[in-house]
Amino acid sequence: MTQYTDIMQTFKKCLPVSIYIWILGFSLMCTGTSLWGNKMGFKTGSCVWQLNNKVIIPPLEELTVCVSLMKKIITSEWTAFDYKGPGQQHVELGLAGDGGNLKAYLFGKEWIVAYDLPKDKWHTVCLTWSSHTRLFQMIVNKAIFEIHLNETSPRFLAANGTLTLGVSHNFVGGAIDFETGKNFLGDMSLFRMWGVQLSPLQLDASKCVDGNIMTWRTQDWDYLKCPPVQDDSLKCESSKYKIQMNTTITQNTNDGNTEKKIQEIVLHWLKHVFPVHISVQSVFLSNLSQTGAGFIGQKKGGIQGSGKPQIKTQWFDCVVFVRVIPGADVSETVSKIQTLLITTYNFSKNVSLKTNPNSINILSVDFGDIFYRVYLNLTMSGNITNPKHTIQKWLQETLGKCKMDVLNLVLKGAPKYITTFQVQTSAPVNVTATERLIFELLTKGYTSATINISVPTGEVKVNPIDPGFCPEEKVDTVYGMYIWPSMPAQSQYDMGCERGTESATRFCKLNGTTDRAVWDPPDMSKCLRTVDFDDLENITVTVDNSADIVNMIEDLLSEQSGLNDAQMDIVLEKLFKVTEVGILTTDLSSSITDIVSEICYITNNPTQVTNKVLSITDLMGDRTVFTGDAHNMTAPSLALQLINPDTPEFHGLTFEVSSLQNDSTPEIFYDENFTEHPNSGTVAFISLPPAINIFFPNNEARPRVQFHFYGKENFFKDTAINMTLNSYVVSASVTNATVSNLEIPVLVTLRHLQTKEDRDSVRCVYWDFNKNNKKGGWNDTGCETVKSNATHTSCSCDHLTHFGVLLDISKTPINPKDEKILTVISYLGCGISSIFLGVTLLTYLAFEKLRRDYPSKILINLSVALLGLNMLFLVNSWFASFNNNAFCIAVAALLHYFFLATFTWMGLGAINMYLALVKVFNSYVPSYMLKFCALGWGLPLLVVSLVLAIDINSYGADLSRALLQEDSTAICWVKNDVTFYVTVVSFVTLIMVCNICVFAVVLAQIRKMQVNKPASNRKGFLHDLRVVASLTFLLGLTWILAFVAWGPAKTPLLYLFSLLNSLQGFFIFLFYCLMKDNVRKQWKTHLCCGRFRQTEYSDWSRSVTPGAKAKGGQHVSSPSMKSETTSERKISETSNSGTSHHGDFLTQDRKQ
Repeated sequence: MTQYTDIMQTFKKCLPVSIYIWILGFSLMCTGTSLWGNKMGFKTGSCVWQLNNKVIIPPLEELTVCVSLMKKIITSEWTAFDYKGPGQQHVELGLAGDGGNLKAYLFGKEWIVAYDLPKDKWHTVCLTWSSHTRLFQMIVNKAIFEIHLNETSPRFLAANGTLTLGVSHNFVGGAIDFETGKNFLGDMSLFRMWGVQLSPLQLDASKCVDGNIMTWRTQDWDYLKCPPVQDDSLKCESSKYKIQMNTTITQNTNDGNTEKKIQEIVLHWLKHVFPVHISVQSVFLSNLSQTGAGFIGQKKGGIQGSGKPQIKTQWFDCVVFVRVIPGADVSETVSKIQTLLITTYNFSKNVSLKTNPNSINILSVDFGDIFYRVYLNLTMSGNITNPKHTIQKWLQETLGKCKMDVLNLVLKGAPKYITTFQVQTSAPVNVTATERLIFELLTKGYTSATINISVPTGEVKVNPIDPGFCPEEKVDTVYGMYIWPSMPAQSQYDMGCERGTESATRFCKLNGTTDRAVWDPPDMSKCLRTVDFDDLENITVTVDNSADIVNMIEDLLSEQSGLNDAQMDIVLEKLFKVTEVGILTTDLSSSITDIVSEICYITNNPTQVTNKVLSITDLMGDRTVFTGDAHNMTAPSLALQLINPDTPEFHGLTFEVSSLQNDSTPEIFYDENFTEHPNSGTVAFISLPPAINIFFPNNEARPRVQFHFYGKENFFKDTAINMTLNSYVVSASVTNATVSNLEIPVLVTLRHLQTKEDRDSVRCVYWDFNKNNKKGGWNDTGCETVKSNATHTSCSCDHLTHFGVLLDISKTPINPKDEKILTVISYLGCGISSIFLGVTLLTYLAFEKLRRDYPSKILINLSVALLGLNMLFLVNSWFASFNNNAFCIAVAALLHYFFLATFTWMGLGAINMYLALVKVFNSYVPSYMLKFCALGWGLPLLVVSLVLAIDINSYGADLSRALLQEDSTAICWVKNDVTFYVTVVSFVTLIMVCNICVFAVVLAQIRKMQVNKPASNRKGFLHDLRVVASLTFLLGLTWILAFVAWGPAKTPLLYLFSLLNSLQGFFIFLFYCLMKDNVRKQWKTHLCCGRFRQTEYSDWSRSVTPGAKAKGGQHVSSPSMKSETTSERKISETSNSGTSHHGDFLTQDRKQ
C-alpha cells in the first residue's frame, strides 16, 4: 500500500490531468474496431467503401490525405477516392489515375502528374494543401510534386460532403450514384485525413498515426459486399496511443468519492492491468454522473444487481494516453489493450471498476510538447553570489521533478527580481491543469540554510504559448543545397551531407523574446564543401539568390586564413553585384559588413582592393532598406551609420567614434546638430554643417547621409608618398550627390595612432580614388590642418569623402611583427646578460687578487648598476600589471635610478681610462674610489630625488601606446615628457659625448704607442679590433644607435641596438672574465681539480705596474719613458695572451 501511496503522490504532483482531444467531432459514444493490419480488396466494380455520415468534416483551411494503394489489374482509368461537397457535381478533392499518370483534384480543378504506379506493389500517395501558402502537393512514395494555386482559389474545403473509395460518384435526384468503368481494381489501406498540412518529414513520422479528421477504424466507414481483409504484411509500429472509453465505478453509498479520488482509482487500475512495457502517461475524466445509472442502454438494476440497494454506480468518460516501449504493431497493440480493459477490477472490498467493451476506442497518436510563458516576481535573500545561476537551479529542480524544462531565463533587478522564462513539458498533458501545477510549484518558493526564495501568489503569471513550427527552408551553401523541413520547437533535425558520410544538423529553438520557433544556423562542420571559388565565380547574382551568395562567401571565408588575388577579386565582384542588384535588408547588409571587416584583416595586397571595398560599402549604405530615421551596422574595425534626416528640421549632423571595444568593434553615436568640438578622448569625429542640405534631392524622397569608420589603418596604403597614415579613417557622404566647395567646411578630428612629437609634421588628407592609376591614394586638396597636439589633429575640408591624418614616415611606429621580435630579443638578451653579470660579480668578489686595482672596482660597480637595470626591466611589465599607482611609481623611480647609475659608472670608467692612459702626471688624489662611488651612486640618487620632490607623478605607468594598441603593454617608467628629455635624454647625451671623446683620445694614444714600437712587436688588425670592441661595450657606445635609428634604416638599426645593448652584460663577461688571463688563472687555481688545477703563481705583479702609493690616495708618476714603457708592456702582455681586455688599458701604476 505504501508503494501505491507513493505512486499516487507522484501522479498528483507531476502528471496533471490530461485532456488531449483531437477534434470535437470525436465522441466517446462512437464505437468501432481498428482497421490497422487490414486492407480493402476491390476486385469487382460492385465493391464500394463510403465515409460514414456520422464523421464530421469541418470547413478546413488546411488538410492532408494519405492512402496506400496496390494495383492488381491495370485499367486505363481508375479512381482512388472522390470527395464532393453537399450538392456539388465537381470533385472537391480526389485522386485518380489515367494510364501512366496520376490525377489530383482540388476545388473542381484537375492536375496531372507523370508518375506510374506499378502493379502488385504498395504505394503511398498523399495530398496536402494550405490556404495560407496556397500550395497544393502530391507526395508519391516520398517524391514531391508542387502546384501553386492562384489567389482566387477557395480558402475552405467544402464541409460535410460525401467521400467514396475505389469509385467516383455523383448525385441523381438527391441520391448518390456510383459510377462504373473507372473503378480501382486492387487493394487499398490506411486512408486517413488530418486537418493540417503536414510536411514530408511529418508525414514520415505519422505513417503509423491515425488522422484527426478520418481514422482507419470501422466506425468511420460503410462498406458493402467487400469487408476488410486482414493482411499480415501491413505491419506498422507505434509507441503512443490514446484510449477513449466509458467506465463505471460501483461503490458503497457511504463512501463519498470525489473526481480526484476516482482518478486515482482509475490510475491504479490501469497500472494493475497493463504490463510493464505499457506505461500510463496521463488520465482525464469527464461527464462524471452524480447519480449512477449504469452504462448507456442498460438498466440501472442490470448494473448494480438485485438485492444490494446500498450500492451506488457512477459512470464517466475516460481518456487515457499510454506509451508502449518498445513500439509494437498497431493492430496487435490495439487488440491487446482492448482485451486488457474489458475485465472487471476490484479496487477494494467496496469499490469496483468495469469498462463498457462497446465504448472502447483506441487510436495511434503522436504527442507534441506544450510550452508556457511564465512571468515571476520574487525576492531572494541569503548568501547569493550569482543570482541568475541560483534561480535557474531552483527552477530546474522544482519543475524538473515534474519532467519540465526551463528555457531562456531573463533576470532583472535586485533584491526583488523581475523574472521571465519559458517552460517546456512533454505531452500529453492537460494544459489548464499543468498551468495550475506550475503556479503551485513556484509559489511554494524555496528555503534552505543559506538561501531563501519567496514568491507571492499575486506575482506569478503562467500563460500557455503556441510557438508553431520552424518553417521549411531551402538553404544554398558551399556545402550544397539543403531543404530543412518544418520542425517543432526545441527539436533537432539531422540530414546527410551532400558530400561525405557525415550529417549536417540544425536545431529549431524556441525564441526567448518572440515565443516563436526559429531556426538556428545549420551546423555543417562535418560536411565536405561542394562549392569553391571557381563555382562562385560562375554563379550569376540575382535578386533571389543575393542572400545565398553572401552565405556562400561567409562559408568560404570561414575556411580561409587568407585569399590570393584571384579569390579576392571574385569575392569583391560578387559583393558589388549583390549590393547593386539585391534587396539589401538590414540582415543582409550586416552580413556584408562582417565580410568587409574580415577582408580588411586578411587582405595581403590592400592597394588592389581599397577602392573596391569603399565602393561596396558606399553603395550598400545607399541601398540598405530600414525602418525609422537611422540604422547602424558595426563589425571589428568597421562601422556604418545611416541617417535619413528630416530636411525642414536639418541643423547639421555629427558622427563620433568614442572607442574601440576589446574585439575592435567601434562604439559609435551621432547627433542631429553641427558641433565644432568633439568629446575628449574621441577616436574619430566628423561634423557636417547645415549647408549640406543644399545637396539633398529636390523630390519628395528623403535624403540619406551615411558615415563610415575604418579602424584598420593598414588597409589604406599609398606607396607614392613618403608619409604614413597616423589615424583611423572616417568618411561622410550624401546619397546621389557630390558634396564640394562648401563655404562652411566639414570639421574632422582624428586621434593619432602614434603620439606626435613637437617637431613632427602632420597633414590632413582625403582618399582620392583617381590617384595611382585608379588604385587610390592620399590627396590634401581642399583640406587644412586647424590644430594638432600630441594625441589629436583637427581638420577642415570643403568636401565629403574619406578623411585621414598623415605623419612623416620616419616617425611612424615600426611594424608590429618587428616590434614583437625586438621585444623577444630584448627580454632574452637582458636575461642572458643578468646571468653573466652575476657570474662576473661573483668572480671579482670571490677572488681578492682580481679587485686590487681601481679599474676592477669600477667594473664591479658598473656590473651592479647594469644588473639592477636588467632585472628591473625584466619584471617591469609584471609589476605594472598590478595597477597599483604607488607601487608603480616606486618601480619607475628605481628603474630610473639604475639607468642613470649605469651611465654614470660608464662615464667614470671613461674618466679613469683618460687619467690612466692620457693625463699621466704626478698628483695626489685622496680617497679616489670613495669619491668615484659618491659620484657614481650619489648623482643618480640626487636626480631621482629632485624628480620625486618636484612632481612625483612624473613616474608611473606609461600608457601612451596601450591606449591605442590593444597588444601594447604598460610599463612603470618616466611618463612626463619634460622630465624624460631633461633627466634621461640629456643625461645620456652628455655621457655619450664624453665617452666618445675619451674613446677617440684613447684610440689615438694606443695608436701612438703602436707607432713608437718596433715593427716586430706590433700587433695585427684582429688585436686592434678586439681592443675597439672591448672599449665600445665598456663605454656603452652602442647606445648611440638609438640616436641614429631614423628613416629607412630605422628598423635594421633598432635590431642592432636591441641585440648589442641587451647583451652588454654578456660582452662585459666575455672581455673581462673569459678573455682575461688572470681571471682564467684564478678559475683554474680555485675551481678546477686534478690535472686542470693550476698552482698559485708568483708573477701576479706583472699584471699591475708597481708604483708609489700613499694612504688614502694615489701618486701618479710624471710622463716619462718608464711610463711609456709600462703602457707598452701592457699591450705586449695583451698580445702575448692572445686576448684583448680593457683591464690592461685601465691598469695604472696604483694599488689600494
